Amino acid sequence: MRLLKERGINLIELVATLVVVGIAIPVLLSMWANISWRSAGSENVADATFYGQALMEEIKSKNFDNKTISPWTNSASLGFDIYTGENRDNATTFNDVDDYLNTTDINITTPAVGYIRSANIEYVYLDGANTWQACVLPITCGAVSTCANCDECCYKRITVNIRRSDGLLDNITLATIVAGN
Repeated sequence: MRLLKERGINLIELVATLVVVGIAIPVLLSMWANISWRSAGSENVADATFYGQALMEEIKSKNFDNKTISPWTNSASLGFDIYTGENRDNATTFNDVDDYLNTTDINITTPAVGYIRSANIEYVYLDGANTWQACVLPITCGAVSTCANCDECCYKRITVNIRRSDGLLDNITLATIVAGN
């Protein structure tokens, strides 16, 4: 009766295995790093979009203007109104959408560590080609007839920008139009 000899691996098989593993590991690590980087980037975009939508909804919940009926306030400038007790450092004093323009309230500008957001508000009108055009200030709001001109002050465009202070995320912009009548 013959006994089978057990065999181990020889030196050539060991070297071949090390070469294959040596080539595969850097490729796998590179793929893993790429997936991790993209995952973190997606999370930053989702977070920034959430912070932007939260600010957009807060702004849209405010009145169109300090006045409740048209013609609206003389619009030599947009922003917070000192004569009504508003303070650019305290968003709880804001009562209309354009008060958020150039706010310095840290609760608005810094929703979370590393994120910076801002709002821009401008009067716009819809031209004959159905394109929103910005109105050049100063304008004096007058009677509303067709909302086809800046001086009727019918619409405001709200634009919210969010970015990361560390550069891990480019600017994300959300925009909407609100109507005054």
